[in-house]
Amino acid sequence: MAERTGSVCYAEAGAPVGPWNRAVKIVGHKDYNFYNVVQHSFFGRENGRIIYFEGTFSAAKEQTPRYDYNQIMYRLRLDDPRLAAVR
Repeated sequence: MAERTGSVCYAEAGAPVGPWNRAVKIVGHKDYNFYNVVQHSFFGRENGRIIYFEGTFSAAKEQTPRYDYNQIMYRLRLDDPRLAAVR
């Protein structure tokens, strides 16, 4: 997974260090910062076909110390047909 402010993209590679060819946007937050994305392998299901990841989001337009931060967790099915473009 790769992140940029407000969005998270998913890509696959044959090795942990890449190379990655295509990425698909899987999360978008129009009016929020969304960063520090991390995958929680502990919650993974079905031999890794379902993964969980979380990130920090805030209404601040840039990363601001001691601002009102929240965490949100997402579930992603890797066999979802919308991810076929990354394979």
